[in-house]
Amino acid sequence: MALLSENDRNAIKGHFEKMTREVPVSLAKAPGKCDTEEILKELSELTPMLKVTVNESDEGMLPSLSIGSTGRVRFYGTPAGYEFSSLLTGIIDNGREEETLSKATMEFLDGLDRDLHIKVFVTPTCPHCPPSVVLAHRMAAYSPRVTAEAIEANEFQETAVKYGVQGVPRTVINETFSAEGSQPESYLIEALKRHMEKE
Repeated sequence: MALLSENDRNAIKGHFEKMTREVPVSLAKAPGKCDTEEILKELSELTPMLKVTVNESDEGMLPSLSIGSTGRVRFYGTPAGYEFSSLLTGIIDNGREEETLSKATMEFLDGLDRDLHIKVFVTPTCPHCPPSVVLAHRMAAYSPRVTAEAIEANEFQETAVKYGVQGVPRTVINETFSAEGSQPESYLIEALKRHMEKE
């Protein structure tokens, strides 16, 4: 049985038609049935621009998705519920040429003198999580100094406990900076700047 309704398929197909370049998406999964694999299979049927590869593994946090060719845009867990929109946005962003970040954010990223590793903890039932994931993923897609991971907190509870996740979204950067809730782009960047100046 299809996961996507006919209306959903038509709407997504319309968004995919705006993509101008191929988007590679790689999935690492445990052997056996995988909902993330089914989601990607249905999405790949809607556009020739989406190139999905699947590998089986028994190591690391699985399932694990990499969106785009850089390896810096990642999603750990099943992109279900509200997080389906994070996956879609990540694919569409990678398939288009338009800049998705503000000028101030791009200037901040261009001036980085160190790498940033961003973790965004989410759950499928949180409507406030996708904007945090999308911002982190856009930063990683733009800058070679940024890696961004969305982590589904329910699927990886030990990791969530390690990072003190009591509510989502929770954004953790370089193990030293954290932000609770969905932060506007300008607020997050300014808070991160202040934190980095103190380090």
